[in-house]
Formats: sequence, structure tokens, C-alpha cells
Amino acid sequence: MKQVMIRAAIVAGWETFMRRPWYLFGLSLAFFGLFVASIGDAAITAFAAVLYGGYIAMMIKHFHGSKIEFDDMFVIQDRWVYYAGLTIIKTFFIILGLLCFIVPGVYLSIRWMFAEILVIDQNMKPLEALKASSKLSEGVRGKLFWMSVVMILLIFLGLVFFIVGAIAMSVVVTFAYIKIYEDLKPKLSESIDVPATPEMSQETVA
Repeated sequence: MKQVMIRAAIVAGWETFMRRPWYLFGLSLAFFGLFVASIGDAAITAFAAVLYGGYIAMMIKHFHGSKIEFDDMFVIQDRWVYYAGLTIIKTFFIILGLLCFIVPGVYLSIRWMFAEILVIDQNMKPLEALKASSKLSEGVRGKLFWMSVVMILLIFLGLVFFIVGAIAMSVVVTFAYIKIYEDLKPKLSESIDVPATPEMSQETVA
């Protein structure tokens, strides 16, 4: 069974970031600005949350060594609907779990950690993605929890260099999560029929 290697994930995240640091920083800074601007406006917040799916697609493509451009953010096409549906379902249950003495919400956030990536990378529908994420996290949820703690601490450590450091470190963390996902992805074939990878995964992520 694949193991979660926290140090290896962080190293891979840093190395992937350093292949094109200024472009990735600028892209992430733009997203940060969009989310800040959306505070208090539900419509813009919803738009930013869905647009984040395109951002994930770009990060996956860059992780696999392909050059990314701004237009790549819009290649997920019909997956926008799946991604939006997943965001609504996952957010509702995690918030509900957090209201139930916090622990259930934390558990669900770890169990469904890879759902967004599965929608983007494997073209899964919301419930399929939640089920597949549960499969990926099975047996390693303790390590995934501690990995999340480490990642959060790294982002706070980045604050030593103010917003610049925090944003740069958040990109490293994103790539670290993608690394863990790629390491665990073979588990899907054990008991879950993985849908045909969409055109984005075949051409732009390869």
C-alpha cells in the first residue's frame, strides 16, 4: 500500500514551484486578490470558488512538467458543473460536521481531501469524487491529518515574509498535495472503476 511521505511531498512541492516561481506566484496572487475582493459578495465568492477549479487544473498540468498559460484555466469545460456541485455538497457537510463538536468536520475534510482534484483530473461527478477520495485516504488518514497540520504551519511560517511568503508557500503546499494524490492514485484501480481521463488529462497534463 502506498504510504504518505510528508517530507518527500514538501520537497516535490518546492521543486515544482521553483521551476517557474514568478509566474506561479503572480497567478496565485491574482487568485488571492480575487478572494479578498469577493468578501461580502456571495456572487463573486461563488465565481471565485468555481474558478479555483481551473487553477487546480493548471497546477496539475505544471506538476507534470507541461508549460501552463492563462487560457489553461478554462480547459475543464463541462467539469465546471461537477466542480460547483462538489463544492456545495462538500462545504455543506464539512460545516455541518464542524458544528457537531468540530471533530466530524475535520474527519470529513481529511476523508474528502482529494475530491476536487478527482473531479478535475478524472472527470468524476461529485458523489463519485467523494467516494474515490474516501478510497484514496483509507488507511492513511492519520498521516494526512498530520500532513495538513504541517502544511498549515508552513503557510504561517511563510507569513514571516508577509503576504509574499504566505502565497509562495501556499503554492508549494498545493503541489505537495498533488504529489500525495499522484502517489495514492493507483489505489483507485483496486476497487473503483476510474472514468476515462478527459482530454485535459491526456494532452495537457501528460
